[in-house]
Amino acid sequence: MSEFHTVDDFAPVARKRLPRAMFDFIAGGAGTESAQRNNESLLRTRSLVPRVLRATGPRSTSVRLFGVDYAVPFGVSPMGLGNLAWPGTDTALLKAAAQHGMPYVLSAAGSSTIEDASALAGSSLWFQLYVGADQVLTEQLLARALSAGVRTVLLTVDAAHPGLRHRDRRSHFGRPILGSPRLLWDYASHPRWSLSTLGAGVPRMINLVQGIGGEGAGKGAGKDEKNRQASRYVGAEATRTFMASMMQARLDMDMLDRIRALWPHQLLVKGVLDRDDAVSLLQSGVDGLVISNHGGRQLGSAVSPAQVMAGIRAAVGEDAVLIYDSGIRSGEDVVKALCLGADFVLLGRPWLFACAAAGPTVGAERLANLLREEVDNTLAQLGCANLAALKDVRMI
Repeated sequence: MSEFHTVDDFAPVARKRLPRAMFDFIAGGAGTESAQRNNESLLRTRSLVPRVLRATGPRSTSVRLFGVDYAVPFGVSPMGLGNLAWPGTDTALLKAAAQHGMPYVLSAAGSSTIEDASALAGSSLWFQLYVGADQVLTEQLLARALSAGVRTVLLTVDAAHPGLRHRDRRSHFGRPILGSPRLLWDYASHPRWSLSTLGAGVPRMINLVQGIGGEGAGKGAGKDEKNRQASRYVGAEATRTFMASMMQARLDMDMLDRIRALWPHQLLVKGVLDRDDAVSLLQSGVDGLVISNHGGRQLGSAVSPAQVMAGIRAAVGEDAVLIYDSGIRSGEDVVKALCLGADFVLLGRPWLFACAAAGPTVGAERLANLLREEVDNTLAQLGCANLAALKDVRMI
């Protein structure tokens, strides 16, 4: 059994255990992947200035957000088809979220249903919404989230067009297995993942299937038509088909107003990087923003949240809720994001690498504990008894 002492320890083991197409899908970014590299390097090159002769114990890592107390200032970012990392990944992360008092953001393109996720995570469940060309499907997804007890929705607005992900093209991700000798060999040479995935069933964008033609779907179309539509979101073509639908959608302020009218609880907009956009969105009535470049998966030269967070905070004021997403790779990174002006932090890839490397249950638990330990230790080293004390910490 490999030992995992840092977040960076998981990825090399995951690379060995996963077929190349799966690892590249998780690890890859857009274009030359400079945005993805900057997300990590720009945080790592920032330095914190410790304060001394301050009482720091016992320390608290808790944070209050939208009237809910979370035990840690970080959570699980929305990730499409999370079970591709390893069968059972979604379930393990949902259980870890509930156990460790952190939110799990279920993607509309995820591989677990809203209803199943709610049963596992309870009040820890948030929901991330992509808006496609089908407005009825959008309404159905929001209605299901509301019925399942979800109170926080993240509307992603930075994926109106597919990113150019060259790793996926090189590794033949999304192509039919029998039509690609490379993929056939790739899966055959990783039998544990392949057999486990075949046994559990190939992951699919199950919420889109349910929203169109399964349990929880709206009425109107006949059963055959619903099944025909649902089939668009199953199998190797799922990602491309859904992205094509999103390209036909109108992602504008009118769309945002419609979503705001449909959702009665906390609505956050995810994918904001421009300070003028941030000000405008908050003035429109949303409850918070997720400062994110989609993990570097949309535009290879996109600015990093590390470069704009402080400016956005200055523009929107102290009361606005800002969540940092993209490039978090340690508990120290979490603290640095908070020092830049974030109220909370989300991270994605490390959870998938951990579940692939150590197995879903062990990986999710190990990473949650590791991050909490690192956040706590960072607070101690800085002379802070809690997260609120970070306001007195300088970062260079």
